[in-house]
Amino acid sequence: MALQIGSALEEAGYRLFSRTGAILLAVFFALMISFQALLNTILATTYTRLGYGEIAAALPLTLDISLSIAGAGVAVGIVVSLYLTIVSFRTFVAGARDSFPAGAFTRNVPLAMVNVLVGGIVYGLLVFIGSLLLFIPGIFAYVAFIFMMPYVIVEDRNFIAALKESYRLTEGDRLALFGLLFIVVAAAGFLGGVIGLVGALALPPSAAQLPTVVIQPLVSLYSTAVIAVAFEQLRSADGTPPSAPSEADTSTTTV
Repeated sequence: MALQIGSALEEAGYRLFSRTGAILLAVFFALMISFQALLNTILATTYTRLGYGEIAAALPLTLDISLSIAGAGVAVGIVVSLYLTIVSFRTFVAGARDSFPAGAFTRNVPLAMVNVLVGGIVYGLLVFIGSLLLFIPGIFAYVAFIFMMPYVIVEDRNFIAALKESYRLTEGDRLALFGLLFIVVAAAGFLGGVIGLVGALALPPSAAQLPTVVIQPLVSLYSTAVIAVAFEQLRSADGTPPSAPSEADTSTTTV
């Protein structure tokens, strides 16, 4: 078994709580707060138009902007989130703690975004369809194709090749990989539930969403780091060398 669960969880923490990880976390925090405010604004405007002004008034983190501007902001937020995911995977897979790796912000970004978006939809459908077939095939698909995004983002594969490579790379380690992912998902669910409950009980309604807004980027980015470390472990054991960056991306990016 090439995958080391304890080592992956520990190393992911080191990579997240580093200089580069802190920068990514801060940007994700800002994005999450903005995104939540825009979504709440859309909900509040919709409720008001439907005649539910009291519900709209109770929603926190709303902005005094039009529905069209809020919708456009949500669309921009989705694109920015996708871009930050690309940067995060490239940073965590490279193990770059002090400065961002070469090409993390610029290499084949449009192509990577398209493949991540389309591949993510296909991956989601595979898991959904598998879940309808007695649930177990859905879990299998979730584990077997979990490295689709790292292959697209780090190795510059198209999503079809990335799905195939993920299936191949996880062979022999799927049970251990399931255990790793189960630990992360269970811990994230427990932490999110506790934080949400504390926020609902201890904070006024206007601030009740803040703990969730704070915890979501942390959980999401740590999950990304765990997948990145697991991908690196299995790829190293597999003996597959990483794709070489282009000549224009051979220097380290310092931020």
